[in-house]
Amino acid sequence: MTRTLVTGGTGYIGIKVVEEMRRAGRDVRVLDVLLHGQEVLAAEQREQGVDVVVGDVRDPDARRQSLERVDEVVHLAAIVGDPACGLDPDHSTDVNVNGTRALLEDAIAAGG
Repeated sequence: MTRTLVTGGTGYIGIKVVEEMRRAGRDVRVLDVLLHGQEVLAAEQREQGVDVVVGDVRDPDARRQSLERVDEVVHLAAIVGDPACGLDPDHSTDVNVNGTRALLEDAIAAGG
């Protein structure tokens, strides 16, 4: 079975993407830092058979663990919206640009 990694999988859009994938019988892993306190959502996903890795997309160890035996990636992890990004532009750039770049590089290196 194909395994899909969904970064930001407990976020507003990610939770729905994961739900639809599971409904379609897909094997899903989530990488999410749970920035907004989504521990209950992550626990519910685990109960439904989702492999949830709590970690930051910028963390090399979290990326490595998340990318193990993964066939495809849906990348949704980000700081979104002008108000959120405006609170700390450097942090937003680090997550949105540098985290994405590192994830892409690691996925390519992993053969994805």
